[in-house]
Amino acid sequence: MPRSGPQGVDPTEIFPFKFGDTPADDRAYLEVLSWFVFGAGLNWRIMRAKWPDFLRAFEDFDPAKVAAYGERDIDRLLADERIIRNGKKVVGTVANAREIQAIVSESGGVTAWLRAYGSDVEALVRAVKKRFSHMGDVTSRMFLSAVGAIEYPTWKPTERQRGKAGRATSPRAPGARAARPARASSE
Repeated sequence: MPRSGPQGVDPTEIFPFKFGDTPADDRAYLEVLSWFVFGAGLNWRIMRAKWPDFLRAFEDFDPAKVAAYGERDIDRLLADERIIRNGKKVVGTVANAREIQAIVSESGGVTAWLRAYGSDVEALVRAVKKRFSHMGDVTSRMFLSAVGAIEYPTWKPTERQRGKAGRATSPRAPGARAARPARASSE
């Protein structure tokens, strides 16, 4: 029986990487990180269908190549209709590649950097949120689960992330109103 992962799906069917396994190299970390950056707020089946185009557009997420991207490369990506053309996420991915390069210089690699936090999950989540672009609490935990740094799910959604029914929901935009439940007809 397949295990149920995020969005109630079997991770082996959705993710283009092995969910829960430590990536083989820093390139693979950037790929997984970018999956969660671009996938936040989207249906992951759509992401899976577009992912081969992301790999081509971002040169297989080679951190050295992506970190060197300038305005011309960003413009190229924003014009590429095969990928999700969110400017902030594209720029964030370039920044994340640069952070991975910095982590490699400081710690020898992303795996070593993550392991330096030991079993302190909350410190690790804070470090990922602080260090990488477009990584909130939920996306950081999902990323860390995907790369095998923490167990999925070892965490519970915060009050902000839970709806009134107590189930996990997507965080709403500031000022957005929650949908009201349908009223029962009196007829």
